[in-house]
Amino acid sequence: MDFTKRGILEWFGNTKKERRISLGSLFIGAFILALNFVFLGDRPELETYFSLLNIGGALIAIGPPMVVKYRNYEKKKEVERRFPDFLRNVTEGTRAGMTLPKAIKKAAEGEYGALNPHVKKIASQMDWGVPFDEVLERFADRINSAALRRTVTTIIESHRSGGNVSEVLEVVGEAVTEMERIKKERKSHVYSQMITGYTIYFVFLGVMIGLQRFLIPSLAMEGGAGINAGNGAGLEMENLALIYEDMFQNLVIIQGLFSGLAIGKMSAGSVIAGLQHVLVLVVIGYTAFFIFI
Repeated sequence: MDFTKRGILEWFGNTKKERRISLGSLFIGAFILALNFVFLGDRPELETYFSLLNIGGALIAIGPPMVVKYRNYEKKKEVERRFPDFLRNVTEGTRAGMTLPKAIKKAAEGEYGALNPHVKKIASQMDWGVPFDEVLERFADRINSAALRRTVTTIIESHRSGGNVSEVLEVVGEAVTEMERIKKERKSHVYSQMITGYTIYFVFLGVMIGLQRFLIPSLAMEGGAGINAGNGAGLEMENLALIYEDMFQNLVIIQGLFSGLAIGKMSAGSVIAGLQHVLVLVVIGYTAFFIFI
């Protein structure tokens, strides 16, 4: 994980607009949660409003940053998928007799989705006379992808060693395409594991709700019989029931957090991909716990 200034800023978005949205929502959500705990935290008669504001504040705080981060993750993955197409078009241009800058400029006229602005920038820099190696290095720095950086490093090293650029681009493009095919096959194979992860979480959620709805009240009722007998066991059990309710609620959120991250890691090979699963599981778990308890 990148803990440099740039790496930390990227957690809130790649542009100033995205960072303003992420930091603004984080501040507003934290402010709502703080006010909620200060004014409603010690008022049992307003527990319903307290829980609703907790849900709303948490969604406002973490929802937009997660959406921004996941959208940028998807764009990065699309760039990785479409880069071999760009390399293939450049290779065809060089084989047709074009110089490398002309081949890149011609290939940049194609449609590559999220890669479009990057290939146009590559073509512009080549027109300005920026060396090919430096152009690729800048491109890899902008994307900040480990897989793409390996591809670019291979191209640069081969180019510096005097290899045929067309052959290098073709071989690298085929290798990247094959890697993307393997990733798709892997994703289809782990789909069942993702379903298993969701199932395990919902079973865990059901157990927590069952314990809170049936086991804890029965213990409190037994304590109530103790009160009638002239001791304070009933009051103690009621307090214990409240403690368990808070504990189970926190466990539901923690389980949703780590289950979502694990599901993302298994299905897409990245913890960032698990953010969408975290949001879904935590919201479902907290809402279900609030409704059924």
